[in-house]
Amino acid sequence: MSARPKLAPADQMTIEEFLAFAETRPNEERWELIEGVPVLNAAPVDHHQIIVANIIFALMLHKGTRGASWLPMPGIGTQVPVSPHSLPQPDIFVKEYPLTGRSETYDALVVFEVLSRSNTKADQAWRRRVYASVPNCQHYVTVSMKAAVVAAYDRTTGWNERQAVGTTTAIDLPTLDPKLSLADVYRYTPLGT
Repeated sequence: MSARPKLAPADQMTIEEFLAFAETRPNEERWELIEGVPVLNAAPVDHHQIIVANIIFALMLHKGTRGASWLPMPGIGTQVPVSPHSLPQPDIFVKEYPLTGRSETYDALVVFEVLSRSNTKADQAWRRRVYASVPNCQHYVTVSMKAAVVAAYDRTTGWNERQAVGTTTAIDLPTLDPKLSLADVYRYTPLGT
């Protein structure tokens, strides 16, 4: 991410060192490892958390009615092969393989980020690049909190952006087979209907 100073590889924290460090921190702190630097994320606002809950709820309903094998959940550290000294933590990810009981994963079929003020364009580009390196990741999805806009970047299109705008629209995520309604995404928030 261009806004942060880049450390020489020898000075970067490894994933193992980061996980040991994170174990010493209070549970309510949300840390990520970005290019070898531990980063404490700001506490999310209530609208952010409602959007996260709405997406997980909508995907769980779809999973239950269709019997899908994938599982949506709040994000955990995600190993990104293109940046071995990074362990970003998306807001939501959809897991394809069985649960492991670990605090990090290499499995992220779909990754969702609910954008806050700290998510700059450079941060979003970095995340799109590193999540694209996860072998089974098919979609990187960003959800705006400023307007009812959801953008999807798909492996099948070379990670080109497509958008759904307004609560009367939906975003198609072919890998999961649902069309995620923006009315469901923004329900109970000022952007909802």
